[in-house]
Amino acid sequence: MKEKERILKVLSGEKVDRPPVICPGGMMNAAVTEIIEDMHSNHNIDVEAMVSTAIKVRELTGFENYGVPFCMTCESESFGVKISEGDKNNEPRVLAYNEDDLEKIMDNFDPNINMNFRAKTVIQAIQGLKNDEIPVIGNITGPISTATSIVDPMKLFKMLRREADKAYKFIEYINLYLIEYAEKMVHAGADIIAISDPTATGEILGRKNFDKFAMPMYIKFLNRMKEINIPVIIHICGDAKTIIDSLDTLDVAALSFDSIVNMRFARKTLKTKLMGNVSTLLLQNGSTDKIISITKNAMDSGVDIVSPACGLGMSTPIENLKAMTDYVKGSI
Repeated sequence: MKEKERILKVLSGEKVDRPPVICPGGMMNAAVTEIIEDMHSNHNIDVEAMVSTAIKVRELTGFENYGVPFCMTCESESFGVKISEGDKNNEPRVLAYNEDDLEKIMDNFDPNINMNFRAKTVIQAIQGLKNDEIPVIGNITGPISTATSIVDPMKLFKMLRREADKAYKFIEYINLYLIEYAEKMVHAGADIIAISDPTATGEILGRKNFDKFAMPMYIKFLNRMKEINIPVIIHICGDAKTIIDSLDTLDVAALSFDSIVNMRFARKTLKTKLMGNVSTLLLQNGSTDKIISITKNAMDSGVDIVSPACGLGMSTPIENLKAMTDYVKGSI
């Protein structure tokens, strides 16, 4: 099977010869130091460098996809946040939040028309990566994580309790922008949309706030993607036990989990396809024998798509990533 055919069949519930092995980009970034050390331009802001890096990730690691961008800051940059654009040794990060009141932020930025420089770069990179055989994954930072990248997380978390309606309106406003951004990715050639929402964990939000503030946003996002016939993968960090029943109600193509989640438990609990969840700490520091053992365990646990459990450290060796991908492909 061709790589695109395999993963799209998995996400639509059809049988395949073996699980795909992917690393979508975004939060789950495989642009490790070894891969980008020879790049002369910043792969986070330059279109050609972003395309070249996505291609190199697949060629050198064995992951069966192209994915852009390589960070989680493109979305928040549209809303008056100061961003470090990263380099060969550091991923982009938020340097300063927007300190304005939420109403002022919503008045000053129109999510229906505002596309920042790096968002446009991502769209152009997807256009450059579009092809018939290798799946292109467009990455979206989830609504809770984007909101807490725009304003101070503690400020927003307090508002969830004290000014719930105001917080909900702001997160909904952000979600509208994310839907528009995803649509532009799809029109550019993305085959799959992956959402990573690391702040939206049961441990951080709690079940009640997860259901109140995160779930409605996911449902609206998924409904729109279903209208344009694009599969979606949602990645949730941390221990998902307290929110797993809520996740089971989502009409999503696949759910991706952190290494703390027991995938045998998830397999028994969830009806959707599962992606994951090879420890990123192990991939960075472990022996290849141990990596192969944990990869085998993930497959034996019933994952439909093999992938790192979360974001990869920049010092993760290519050799270790190849041990995982080669095992899934039957090369070792």
